[in-house]
Amino acid sequence: MIEVLVAMAIIAIGLVVVGSMVLSTARNNKAGNMLTIAIMLAREKIEYMKTLPIDRMDTQCSGDLDTEYLRGKAFKRVCQVGSSFSETAKIIKVSVRWERQGQHREVVLETLSRGNGL
Repeated sequence: MIEVLVAMAIIAIGLVVVGSMVLSTARNNKAGNMLTIAIMLAREKIEYMKTLPIDRMDTQCSGDLDTEYLRGKAFKRVCQVGSSFSETAKIIKVSVRWERQGQHREVVLETLSRGNGL
């Protein structure tokens, strides 16, 4: 009889541990998915900006605050264009912000471009 109780206790502890691992994995998967979405949104904006002529990049980014709603979350995309070491190139910086579990998250990507797809 005691052996059965001990075996049941061991099984119960094992199930609790497995259950907590499943919940943790699901939480981490969701966090990874949100990060992937934010990176893809930032890359999409950078690639668009790189196709523009260098003199139009500033006007396409000024006051830019795009909000995308994906998977029930609001992702805010902010674009900035700055000068670089050369007059023929610009630095493009795109930030994507979102909130998860009451905390603000952010992804920032930067690139150097001469415009027109270069």
